[in-house]
Amino acid sequence: MNNIEFFEKFLKYFSRALMILLVMPVINSARGLAAKSQGDDTAEQEGRITLNPFMHLDPIGSLAILLCGFGWSKPMPFNVNRMKDRRRGIVILSATGPITHFVFAILCNLIMNIMLCSESIRSKLTLSDITPVFCFFFILSIISSINVCLGVINLLPLPGMDGFNILYQYAPPKFLNWYHGNYVRINQMSTIILLALFFMPVITGGYFDPLGWLINIVGSGLSLLTSWIPSKFG
Repeated sequence: MNNIEFFEKFLKYFSRALMILLVMPVINSARGLAAKSQGDDTAEQEGRITLNPFMHLDPIGSLAILLCGFGWSKPMPFNVNRMKDRRRGIVILSATGPITHFVFAILCNLIMNIMLCSESIRSKLTLSDITPVFCFFFILSIISSINVCLGVINLLPLPGMDGFNILYQYAPPKFLNWYHGNYVRINQMSTIILLALFFMPVITGGYFDPLGWLINIVGSGLSLLTSWIPSKFG
């Protein structure tokens, strides 16, 4: 491994560390504030609406983000019985996490595209000339991609994910009865499906990666919101 490859790997892991220490506390605090707006102040009472990263760290989830680029933080405490409108509260609470991830991705893309408006900056964005500008741009790109990844994963319609929690609120009684009657088996299958989605590209040698395709589609869609800036102002 040459010096450039080593430095690129260092920046990648450094970016993931920033994701854990700076971004995840904001995501969790946003969830806590969303719950509070709906009448549940459990997270605030337990001191979880804070930017202190050590209040949100989950050892295994943080290690997963650091090593793999996706993971989780300590679950936020909630009491849906305190919410003024249970259904609306759960939907807002579940949507807050993915939306905040996507907002972070858009902000990173916005800053990167503003940087691309400058010819002098564009000329410095090469691995052969590692500069502070290149490092900053590279870190933004990694943080953006991680946020897109986590936002998409959270929106999957699988038990335990925010996407399922949203759909659950509008599911017909027949589905709810079936789900509660087979709760353990369904959640076991959900875990298996999620693991299969993660390891499918490894098993198939990269030929079949539905989760990766979905993440790329969402990421491309979000990038379109700011990708016009360099051509307009550059």
